Amino acid sequence: MDEGLSPVLVELDELVGDLTASRERAARMFAAEMFFFEQVAGIVERREAERAAVHEGAITRSSQLGMREVFAEIGAALKLSEWQVARKVSSAWTLMHQFHETLCDASCGVFSGEHAMLIADAGTVIENARIRAEFERIARELAAELTPGQLKAALAGLVQRLDPEGCERRVRDAVARRKVTAREIEPGLTRITADVPTTQGAGIIDRIRAMATELHDQNTTAKADAEAAAADVAAQKAAAEKAVAEKAVAEKAAADAAATADAAAKADGAEAAGAGTTEAAASEASVDGEDVDADAVVFDERTHTQIMADVFCDLLLTGNTHGHGTTDAGRDAVNSIVPTVHVTIPAATLAGATVGGAAVDGFGPIDTDTARHLAGLAKTWVRVFTDPCSGIPISVDRYRPSKKQKLFLQVRDRHCRFPGCRRPAQTCDIDHTIPYAQGGPTCLCNLEHFCKRHHTVKHDTDWSVEQLPGGILRFTAPTRRVHTTRPPGTVRFTPVQLIDPDPHLKHQFAQQLADNPAPY
Repeated sequence: MDEGLSPVLVELDELVGDLTASRERAARMFAAEMFFFEQVAGIVERREAERAAVHEGAITRSSQLGMREVFAEIGAALKLSEWQVARKVSSAWTLMHQFHETLCDASCGVFSGEHAMLIADAGTVIENARIRAEFERIARELAAELTPGQLKAALAGLVQRLDPEGCERRVRDAVARRKVTAREIEPGLTRITADVPTTQGAGIIDRIRAMATELHDQNTTAKADAEAAAADVAAQKAAAEKAVAEKAVAEKAAADAAATADAAAKADGAEAAGAGTTEAAASEASVDGEDVDADAVVFDERTHTQIMADVFCDLLLTGNTHGHGTTDAGRDAVNSIVPTVHVTIPAATLAGATVGGAAVDGFGPIDTDTARHLAGLAKTWVRVFTDPCSGIPISVDRYRPSKKQKLFLQVRDRHCRFPGCRRPAQTCDIDHTIPYAQGGPTCLCNLEHFCKRHHTVKHDTDWSVEQLPGGILRFTAPTRRVHTTRPPGTVRFTPVQLIDPDPHLKHQFAQQLADNPAPY
């Protein structure tokens, strides 16, 4: 514990320690459960033999009944369905026989059972045992540092890199299973689920999101303009009422100052005239107010998410979104939006020398033929040079150099670099690691992506960050715990030191990383 911590941070430090220990114990219990579930298959087999002997029938005839008998017994005891029991038995066999080292790491509390299941689910599709072993080795290192969400995306890319031919085949098989389904999730609301090819799905969601953003911005602007106009009308009305009142007071004071006998009568007349004027002005203002209220515009109060759903329905039912937008120009702006899909294709694949490796950024792999087709249709190509071993982008070549740094950082970071966050880089802020106001340079070694939420956390809380060579970020939490994130990049297959193992590196993890760098 750091003696410089405040009492609240000391309490937080202890709580984080307890939670970490609790997660480690849970991981060990998961490993123990998998060990026991792996034995179920053997019990099922022996029970089937027993049934066959007792009933003098073939094992094949009684096998399903034996399995159901055993699964029902376990499910009843653990309050699980038989399908859940079958799923656990299958997962346990996979972990025990194909990913034993992964299960051992979970048993030691290196990462959670959820991490172990992700590794098994992603790697079990690899048929070649040697490639699967290489996958497990790298995946275990990734799991020790990444959240389950980050690990799932990283493993998909890892499988694609290690087994490109198999990935290509699986992508084609997956596309063949495309379908659309619908089911009611609650009264008045139905969920439409569309399983479509990745490139089309990415284009669909991009266009719908862009349309919704355009409409939401139009609605926000229209509402702000109307509110400003209403404020101007209210200010003019208040000024007019004030002027009428001041005039009435002045006329009354002049009448009271008259000294003649008939001045009192005139003063009374002046007061009546002033009151009449005031009432008339107030009445006129009231009428004006009624006119303003009667002509008030009804604003579109839908949220961005609601607009996305409405645009989706309109495009499918009518083929256009002409019902959206308050002006002709606004409607034209919405309907002119076209989707943007970012596809990464290895040069060798594009040239036809290899297969596999193509992926839609933020989604996943696609087949080679689709990738080449999209490349042929693209108006602009962006050439990205990467380190042949580490996979980290070295430079980006594009015709418009003024955007080169932004483009490089998007390619390198892919998402918010804060631990555990996966918000796409396209929606994030580019931050100076060392603030520009403090002399931080605007260079690639001092820039990274943060979403707005974590950008604020970095600048306005006790979190701090340091950027190391290779785009590695080392975060220090308020409790002085250290967390490291690195550019997703692509998997490498030969050791490359990302940090110079210099004695000045005092942080233990940094030194370990220098001695045995992680493979991406």
